[in-house]
Amino acid sequence: MRTELVYMADEPESKPAKVKPEAKPSPGIRLEYVLAAALVLLIAAGAFFYLQPKGAAEISLSEFKAVVNATGKMAVVQDLRALPSGDADARMKLQNCAVQISFALSYLGKNVTNYAIEGDQCYGGSSTSARSTQECLGEAAREGRLMFTLGYNSTQNKTSLAAGGASYTGDAGFLSDCTLAGLVR
Repeated sequence: MRTELVYMADEPESKPAKVKPEAKPSPGIRLEYVLAAALVLLIAAGAFFYLQPKGAAEISLSEFKAVVNATGKMAVVQDLRALPSGDADARMKLQNCAVQISFALSYLGKNVTNYAIEGDQCYGGSSTSARSTQECLGEAAREGRLMFTLGYNSTQNKTSLAAGGASYTGDAGFLSDCTLAGLVR
């Protein structure tokens, strides 16, 4: 540590003034870097929670039935993108399940709109021509429709119920059973 003495020449009886020693940077992590890292983590955590789909938390069957009963508009979405190429049987079973769900919801007096997503195109809803998937899903969201999404998954059969809708994914046998249609009755 270095200390400097400074004398003031203008004053007759000046005493040496002590100057503070120069501060040396600490050998550890600088505070600015720690604060920047904390800010980045905070922004990332906020973005993660903000971008989570609304209604993504699973709910019980009775809670889901209450949501269905309270909602007048429904959307049945056939997500055909994960189907194995050329597997007409799996495709037919997924589409048949979507029809069963549409009928079950219509029987309950619901206004049902159907969509099919294949590749980067979406068919159905208010349009008679293909459009982007985002346009279809955006339309359903703007109309306040409860979403029923069906998809193919060869490794996991799963039914998820949430306040924003239901997801029913699985292999051809699971899609053929179409237990989701029975849950909404």
